Amino acid sequence: MGRCELRGGGAERGPGTRCQPTVLRMTRHPCSSSPARSGLLHFLVSEGDCARVEVCGGTPLTIELVVSAHRRAFVASTLQRRIEQSLRSRALAPGDRLPSTREVGDEFDVDPRVALAAYQTLAEEGLVVLKPRSGVYVAPATSPSDERPPSGDFLADTLVAAVVRGFSLSRFTDDLRIAALGRRLRATVVAATGDQAHGLSRELKVDYGLETTTLLPENLKDGATVRSAIQRAHVVVTTRGVEKEVSAVAERLGKQVIVVDIRPPFVENEWKAILRSGRAYIIAADSRFLEIARGYLEKVVDLRNIRMMIVGRDDLTTIPPQAPTYVTEAARRKLGKSRIPGRLIPPPRLLAENSVRTLVALIVKMNLEQAQE
Repeated sequence: MGRCELRGGGAERGPGTRCQPTVLRMTRHPCSSSPARSGLLHFLVSEGDCARVEVCGGTPLTIELVVSAHRRAFVASTLQRRIEQSLRSRALAPGDRLPSTREVGDEFDVDPRVALAAYQTLAEEGLVVLKPRSGVYVAPATSPSDERPPSGDFLADTLVAAVVRGFSLSRFTDDLRIAALGRRLRATVVAATGDQAHGLSRELKVDYGLETTTLLPENLKDGATVRSAIQRAHVVVTTRGVEKEVSAVAERLGKQVIVVDIRPPFVENEWKAILRSGRAYIIAADSRFLEIARGYLEKVVDLRNIRMMIVGRDDLTTIPPQAPTYVTEAARRKLGKSRIPGRLIPPPRLLAENSVRTLVALIVKMNLEQAQE
């Protein structure tokens, strides 16, 4: 089979114009003994890409460029969520500068043009302002608010995909409502640290609508408490490190177990940007969480610019009022109504994408089964 070579990054464009792709050709490589087979070859490219695919000598193939609009929508929705969370927690204010398109591109592993298209989507919704040769900023009129509804484009794309697959809109929306909201499911959460356990519980409540019971690592020594909490749950959500012990009890009780993967709680590019303004602080309830944080952050930033603190052990009043401060959910609970010092960094979502898919698939399955009973 011939070897495919991608040559050139795109055709030239004039200001404000959209170029047409050049002729795309694939032929047999001179080192290959077999001719290229005719057919349809797909390349996933960024929206607006003008690519040239070229390989030496032989029969040309038909090439189709597939625009990655879904990737742009994912980046836009993620950025929107982060900006709104940061506004609510006062980590961002109107007029603050946001990460550059290159930084966003590096984080999401996309072309900077995809990042720019995502920012343009948010600009159309009035959330950000794009300033030529300056950067991207939170819109001046933006204020902290509750979670915004999905954009019209996102909803339209979802409904179009359903119709293309042969579903009527009325049937699809009815089934979607049942799959997502069929009944109130209960989850018991067990994690390796208290900070992770409380963070996961909060995420399952806010993002998935589950009722949760949290088991802390010290609870695992009490067999009766563990059995009681698992018995009441529809599903047990746990992390690596404690999954064997939890799974053994859940299996005896006939309960479904999901062992989730946790994303690093600190996004590299975000923390590099945070540390540009000086020292940052991390407040936790469990020293084991700080060990996890230290192990990750020491690979990407200078730890001398980060001070890690434990609620009840360290004097939190020493934190400067405007210092970027990350507070775990467990630490927030311990602090209660006490004022949390510093400029709060909003908590990120903890579940990795593969775990999100597993959890949502289980929720849908349980709700559909309930509807058929």
